[in-house]
Amino acid sequence: MTRNKKKSHELKLDLHGITYNKIEVLLEDYCFINTPPFKIVTGNSNKMKKLVIDFLNKNNFKYMEGNHFNQGFIQVL
Repeated sequence: MTRNKKKSHELKLDLHGITYNKIEVLLEDYCFINTPPFKIVTGNSNKMKKLVIDFLNKNNFKYMEGNHFNQGFIQVL
């Protein structure tokens, strides 16, 4: 007998299309409400990645940047 497994819902904050001046408030709201692990989608913008990483470092979150196939996200651990 085969069991159908439901995929667990992955927590993700997608920052595509968000202006830089709104990033910190969105990160505060999202990161302090949700429990890691979750993903923050930054796209390929180096400025967006830097803003997210600066926030995560300032607030002592552990994270890793993307993976071999996709560098457009940050995984908060």
